[in-house]
Amino acid sequence: MVDRGEPFRQLWVALSSLYGQALVLVMLTVCLIEVMDNSVRIFSMQGFLLLYLYVGGIAVILCIYVWVLIDSCGSLSSSSSRDYDSEEDSPTTDDAENPHPLTRFGSLKRAHRAGTTGTSFYIRVGAILFGLATLVFSGLEVAMHSTMDATGTSACLSDIIFVHPVLHGLFTFLQMHFLFVNSQVVVERFGLAARFGFMHLAATNVALWVRLIVWESGTEWVYSIHQAQQRGRSATSFLPSPLELKGFPRAEALRGWTKNATHLTAFAPVSADHISQVISLHECLNANSLGQLWTSATPFLTPFIVQFSVISAAVTFVMGLKVGQRRHIFKGGSKGSSSSCSGSVDCNSSSRGLFLGLLCVVAGVVVIIVFFVVRGDPNFPPHLPFWLSVGTQGSLLALAAALSLVGIAQVRRLSASSSEPPRIDRLLSKASSFGVVAYSIFTMAAGVGRVLEMQRTDDPEDGRAAALIAYCAVQLLHVALQTGMMDELSRRQCSSRGQIISRPGRQIVTCLLCLNGIMWVFDSLVTFSWVSQELQLNFYGVLTWGVISRVSLPLLVLHRFHSCVRLLNAWQKAYN
Repeated sequence: MVDRGEPFRQLWVALSSLYGQALVLVMLTVCLIEVMDNSVRIFSMQGFLLLYLYVGGIAVILCIYVWVLIDSCGSLSSSSSRDYDSEEDSPTTDDAENPHPLTRFGSLKRAHRAGTTGTSFYIRVGAILFGLATLVFSGLEVAMHSTMDATGTSACLSDIIFVHPVLHGLFTFLQMHFLFVNSQVVVERFGLAARFGFMHLAATNVALWVRLIVWESGTEWVYSIHQAQQRGRSATSFLPSPLELKGFPRAEALRGWTKNATHLTAFAPVSADHISQVISLHECLNANSLGQLWTSATPFLTPFIVQFSVISAAVTFVMGLKVGQRRHIFKGGSKGSSSSCSGSVDCNSSSRGLFLGLLCVVAGVVVIIVFFVVRGDPNFPPHLPFWLSVGTQGSLLALAAALSLVGIAQVRRLSASSSEPPRIDRLLSKASSFGVVAYSIFTMAAGVGRVLEMQRTDDPEDGRAAALIAYCAVQLLHVALQTGMMDELSRRQCSSRGQIISRPGRQIVTCLLCLNGIMWVFDSLVTFSWVSQELQLNFYGVLTWGVISRVSLPLLVLHRFHSCVRLLNAWQKAYN
């Protein structure tokens, strides 16, 4: 009965899905073509595709707001004769307090009968924080491009490239507002256009991540080949290398190339013309201090940019799937909304877990500070950053895994509930868990390969490979136990007086919340650093590990953040 107002509904659902898949595949194809060694010039096709994606995404969001304004203006003249759902034939609390929908411009709840997609308030707050980091990245890029005229290097890029960071910043800002205000809405009107619009937004976010993976990995690989070929020759440029600006460990990252520098000179895997294009582009972008600052900040801002893209893609994808599905509006707000701040916070049965978690947070912050102090300092042992990274993270993961195992036993004492986690939580949980498993398996393989190499060459064992294998094994155990505990907890709730008094498992949930928070910060700043990935770079090479790390590491960091969101929601809801 829902489909009778929209003919061929399933046809449009299939076509909109194919449209989104096509956008992502076109971006992958274009980036591969421009990165590969051929006659296509860099940015010759990518610039126009990005322009289409940005302008299309901005147009989709603006059109939604225009529809809101048109429907709101029409409802002003007939505000006394509004329709309400058959089960609730009276205005909601918001309608009674605010009879003029124009004063709520920006919310789809007036233009479309709305329910909720189950998007957590904390996910929306995280989208705001990650969006701000993305805006900082776009702002630095705009500043870099604006100073190119002063240094006389603007001729190396076409005019369309200068527009990209401005459009990217505008698209990010509009999407931030849209996700925070309207991400819980189920759109009932404009089914055909809304589905294609939401799929365009989701595909644009995924395409930007794909571009980051292919473009950055390919250009870094080409530059590493150039450095290997130039090793031992006189320097031709006084500008710092982009690999140095991004924190690459020079000797380790290029060890596989420098061993065969003579062979690379005789037979280069990439032509000299393509290498010159990439080198000229990097010299153009890093010609001044702002360009070097933008390049240096890229590794630190990348995890936040990717997390914003993944969350935005997931939310808009779920909104697109729910277009046309009628939901009832509950009096006083949307059901399941977590944004209400009314009422006191009950912190009973959580104090011991809180202080143990805070102790781990303090220890993690101290290690992060020490890591950045000793990194690159010749006065400290060269492998000290590695041991700080792996040792600290392994200890936190082992503690979290043990607490999760205890939590599984305690959570079983709660009563089973018929509620299911929202679709957005299930989607983000599966995607982020895949990233953790992929990163752990590939890193473990690098550790095993390092052990076999040392046995074959009789090199002295320094213990790093064994530590890396153990760290990955603990991480796999942790993600299995903690995900299982959170899935179980999301389907249970206190239902008796004894459960409300004892609140089994709440101490564990509180401590795990703090642990995942500090691990999110640690992974964003330390694990993402190339210094912490020396063995992986050494084993896989710059190109292969560049692709693997840019796919798996952002999802790993997102898993830490999303675990915090799920634990915080459970801390509030399961123990009421």
